Amino acid sequence: MKKVAALVLTGFLVGSSQFSVQASTVSYADQIVSMQPGVSAEELAKQVNELTVSTGMSEAEIYEAMYNEMEKQNQMAEEEAKQLAEENAISGDADIQGGDSSALYIVGPSARGDFYYTPSATAYINHGHVGLYYSSNVIVESIYPSGVRSISANVRKVDKGAVVKSISTSSTNKTNATSWAYGEIGQPYSLNFANNRNTGHGGAKNCSKLIWSAFKLHGNLDLDVDKGFGVYPRDVRDATQTVFKRKI
Repeated sequence: MKKVAALVLTGFLVGSSQFSVQASTVSYADQIVSMQPGVSAEELAKQVNELTVSTGMSEAEIYEAMYNEMEKQNQMAEEEAKQLAEENAISGDADIQGGDSSALYIVGPSARGDFYYTPSATAYINHGHVGLYYSSNVIVESIYPSGVRSISANVRKVDKGAVVKSISTSSTNKTNATSWAYGEIGQPYSLNFANNRNTGHGGAKNCSKLIWSAFKLHGNLDLDVDKGFGVYPRDVRDATQTVFKRKI
């Protein structure tokens, strides 16, 4: 009788453990979909299933890793806002409250192949935004909801705290990368940040995917600081191959 009871208890614990993993997986998947509502649960599930083959990770591990990347972006956004608020308090700049401002500052010109980063939120993630200098006065970028476009650097407005950075690579790579990005004008926007590192270079793309693909294809540079499933704007901003030029 004790043996039977032990087997039943063992089975219950194993079953509970499996249920816990399943519940956790569903929870992470639901939260990821809620934070990038343009990507369906079915589309996300298909991508995760493909990743189990290429990475050897379980679905639960992949969903959790994706979710943690998103949470990291929200934490970094809070830190940015706090730092900006402290800087404003010191400088007496009253037009910014905690970093939650409208875009008021012209980003201005820079060298071809440079990029800018500005605080920005799309959907439910404050992941920032990046734009690439096709020429000193022309920026190519992917914006929500219209997609890839070009805009004059003399009219493009950014938030206070934005930065302009250069990329440590050859002028040939910069020319080829920016030309490729410019050729993507007209492509639609993609809300898929969670796994944009593993999607195709062509077609719909978000701002960080545009720059990451451009230099991955033309220069073999991986502008993703943490090499996670998603390439976020801050990943590009903080990539080791980038060099600070100026702050706005």
